[in-house]
Amino acid sequence: MKQYKDIYPITMMAKLLKVSVSRFYEWLKSGLSQKQIRRNQQTIMVKIAHQETNESYGYIRLSKHLHAQGVQISQYAVRTIKKVNKLFCKRHKRFKRTTNSDHNRPVYKNLLEQKFNVSTPNHAWVSDITYIWTNEGWLYLAASKDLYTKQVV
Repeated sequence: MKQYKDIYPITMMAKLLKVSVSRFYEWLKSGLSQKQIRRNQQTIMVKIAHQETNESYGYIRLSKHLHAQGVQISQYAVRTIKKVNKLFCKRHKRFKRTTNSDHNRPVYKNLLEQKFNVSTPNHAWVSDITYIWTNEGWLYLAASKDLYTKQVV
């Protein structure tokens, strides 16, 4: 309403927005409430702390970090501020070295030479291995595939 008061009548906007005209003028005089000022300060503090912690702390650790710096803020307030301002933690993938090329073992020839069109079953198989992180640690999954049937055997 404040932005458009020079273009549209205040009474018409108040009626459309279902607020009283007197409350609008009272709001103009009062400015920001103490609660809004405190919330703005907390938002700034949370954003700064989020950057200081390399965007890696959740709301619980972030609120403890702020408490250690002397900022009085609840976990609920930190959670709400992070959600409203879309401050999410960065997730990093753990590096898993899967290949060791520095060895003295023999390296076998590539017998297929990238010719994957096979005319008979059980003539050429290919295989691969992958690593899957679970709560119990790394699991290894290996599969062999017949190039003729295209099925894992």
